Amino acid sequence: MKEIKLDLKQIFEKEKQPFFKAEYEIEPKDLGIPADVGEITEPIKVEVNIVKNPKGEGYKVSYNIKGGIELTCSRCLEVFKKDLGGEHTVIAQRGGENREHLRESDLNTFQLEGDVLNLTDLVREQIILDVPYKPLCHPECKGIEGHPVEFEREEKPSEGENSGSPFAELKKFLNR
Repeated sequence: MKEIKLDLKQIFEKEKQPFFKAEYEIEPKDLGIPADVGEITEPIKVEVNIVKNPKGEGYKVSYNIKGGIELTCSRCLEVFKKDLGGEHTVIAQRGGENREHLRESDLNTFQLEGDVLNLTDLVREQIILDVPYKPLCHPECKGIEGHPVEFEREEKPSEGENSGSPFAELKKFLNR
């Protein structure tokens, strides 16, 4: 698995650049997206802009993902392609202290490996977050063979019938 790793210390201190901008292409096999999430069949293109935080540690990383993932609709079971395009921003910084609870600022933070940003891990994480838990090919999907997804309710048996439920006999005691 080939990963794209950016040594931010080298980029910003040795090369004396105020910002870093580049484009990369990540092969599907290098992303390692689990099969139960979906399937990426074409390379993902990533445009990345990085600016060093002037107030201290960390870097502002803005990135744009271009590509798609094939998902299975949870209603009709048809395979469809979801666009992964979108601009995302995180603050990349070295691992901090171990805490038991997340802070709001932790939600947009990505941990560096020393001074190295693993762009492949960042993109993989974002793709997994972008895939819905129950994907739908479109919001009005009618389900398998065009039948709307509905739960059929069993009709209540008349009082003399046995419904097969273990609680049917107990219901007689409620009506007294």
